[in-house]
Amino acid sequence: MTSSSATEVRTERLLLARLTLDEARAVVALDRDGRAWAADYPTEGDLVVAGIACEAGEHYDETAAFGVYQVRLRETGDAVGGIGFIHPPEQGEAEVGYGLAESARGRGLATEALRAVAEWAKAHGVTLLVAMTALDNRPSQRVLERVGFSRLPGTIEDGEDGGDGPMLRWELSFA
Repeated sequence: MTSSSATEVRTERLLLARLTLDEARAVVALDRDGRAWAADYPTEGDLVVAGIACEAGEHYDETAAFGVYQVRLRETGDAVGGIGFIHPPEQGEAEVGYGLAESARGRGLATEALRAVAEWAKAHGVTLLVAMTALDNRPSQRVLERVGFSRLPGTIEDGEDGGDGPMLRWELSFA
């Protein structure tokens, strides 16, 4: 069962808490002081996302409807990863990205977080949820399959410069 508010989404084992600018600054600075973080958090992906928030500075809207969340264990409160929307929905389509610290993998937490975000997106008018994976990222592909995403045939180049190489596109339709 999932419950949600404007700034958090709760699942059985997780709290998806909106990434605040203060927390983003701490992530970028690797400032663990007084923070509830798993020993291997933040990941490279968390650093990238927090860096984008910090670059936006006062323009970063931590209350935006389609934002970024820290994935926290409800039992301990520790941050173990992140999940969120790459951009606001365009014509009913939104893209989601996620990642967990190594210590949180293999327990179904990514699946639980993605299911909750997918439910939230559907409830807020998204008709098509998209995700991208590297060709060799089988664990992430299994998460997407478990949540009900379908892989589109072929590959696409990620980003304007194709920096991440060929990617697989996954879709979950709510129509």
